[in-house]
Amino acid sequence: MWVWILFPFLVLIYMSQSKKIKRLEKRLKVIERKEKGNAEMSRLLQEMIGKKPTIIGELFGTNFWEVVDVDEEWVKLRRVNKKGKEKFKLQRIEDIQTVEFDGE
Repeated sequence: MWVWILFPFLVLIYMSQSKKIKRLEKRLKVIERKEKGNAEMSRLLQEMIGKKPTIIGELFGTNFWEVVDVDEEWVKLRRVNKKGKEKFKLQRIEDIQTVEFDGE
């Protein structure tokens, strides 16, 4: 008798858990795609070390900055001003939207 009372509750619990699992799987797929994109961008930026591409981020653009170093998450940029003083900038790869390069 008690089984008939408990059974609907178990079904409801199972259904809510399966929805949570599906939602978490979707989030995981989005994160994996984003990581794959960051790895590809990192590889492409590695090829631009020593060159001066235009990097456009979410909030700003960086013109005339030289790519100095790149790892999986960050790109290190360098710029020399008119007085010869070096200025460095670190930018997260995930914040980069576009990279333009003249090929020079």
